[in-house]
Amino acid sequence: MNTDNHTTDEAAAGATNTTNLALDRTVLANERTYAAWVRTGLAALVTGLATVKFLTEFLPVWSIRVLATVLIGFSFAAFLLAAWRYSHLHIKVSHLEVDIIPLVIIRGLSIVLACCSIIALVYAWYATV
Repeated sequence: MNTDNHTTDEAAAGATNTTNLALDRTVLANERTYAAWVRTGLAALVTGLATVKFLTEFLPVWSIRVLATVLIGFSFAAFLLAAWRYSHLHIKVSHLEVDIIPLVIIRGLSIVLACCSIIALVYAWYATV
């Protein structure tokens, strides 16, 4: 009988460990997804600014403004969507005992990056005058 209890305890510990590992993988996947959204937004932001900086000699002003607005606007949306996607899973696992980046840090970083996009858009419109 003692052997059965020992086996049951090991099975329960194994199940708990498996659940904890699954939660950790889920949280890490959520962080990777957030990083991918931010990376995509930064690439669009830099491409929009590079359009303004390097194509002014080759393209008309209106087309540069359109390209820069689309690219920088996409970066703005990517930064906000990154925080939105991250917060979806964060709400679902925040009550569990798992290490996760606080939501206030993610939202703050995304807001700062979105503000950088707005500043870059203003620069793009005034730099092409």
